[in-house]
Amino acid sequence: MKAWLRVGICLGLAILLVQLILTGELPLFVNPRFTWLIIVSVLILVLLGLVQLWNMKGQEMHRIGAWGYFMLFVPIALYLLIPPKALDASIAAKKGVTYLSAKSVNQQQQAKALQPSKSKPDANPTADLTVPEDPYKKFIPQLQQESVIALTQEKYADYYNTLNFYPQEFKGKKIKVKGFIYRDETMKKDQLVVGRFSVTCCTADAIVVGFLTEGKETASLKVNDWVEVTGTLDVGRYDGVDMPVIKLESVEKVTPLKDPYVYFVY
Repeated sequence: MKAWLRVGICLGLAILLVQLILTGELPLFVNPRFTWLIIVSVLILVLLGLVQLWNMKGQEMHRIGAWGYFMLFVPIALYLLIPPKALDASIAAKKGVTYLSAKSVNQQQQAKALQPSKSKPDANPTADLTVPEDPYKKFIPQLQQESVIALTQEKYADYYNTLNFYPQEFKGKKIKVKGFIYRDETMKKDQLVVGRFSVTCCTADAIVVGFLTEGKETASLKVNDWVEVTGTLDVGRYDGVDMPVIKLESVEKVTPLKDPYVYFVY
């Protein structure tokens, strides 16, 4: 009986992972760049299941307690009982919202530190500072040439960081972005965030990134609605750092994206 249970768990987990890959639901759990690791895991699970079948009539290769079986069975049971779904604004309320990438904060602080000191004009402000190479500066000319900056799925991470690194460079530019609506008690009536969940490894480490958006039309929008907003970029302040703010011009409700997450490379 235990042998059949072990076979069922191994092959069941393998089938579960294959289904997630084939249905496109895998990104609801892990960053797609780890898909190859999931495929390797499927192969290992199938191999372990075949080993258990081959050793069916022999003695147990190792003993497994009841808790061991329970912990392995839980993922299968949860998948069958609770259908996968994307994170939403209710999770954003618990995790909080990030208006700025950590890199943009660091870079702007470094830029200020590199400014010549008024009290000590002869001092060398770069003596003890090493400024890392900025991978986003190259996007400035490209974004400035676009009539409307569109944050598509493929370009979201790079464009988001570029806009946060250099908000002054894009003041007055048109922008179009999709995301879900988020509000909290710190915002004014005409303010909201058009956000997306950023996933580095898996949804357990997901954080909300987005653009503060201002305009009269925001009052009619509900939390968790998916929208595409079009507006003009302005510059605001958040924790003493410049950040991009969208002055809303038009908004359209849209169907949530099949893959609602964005993926930053750190």
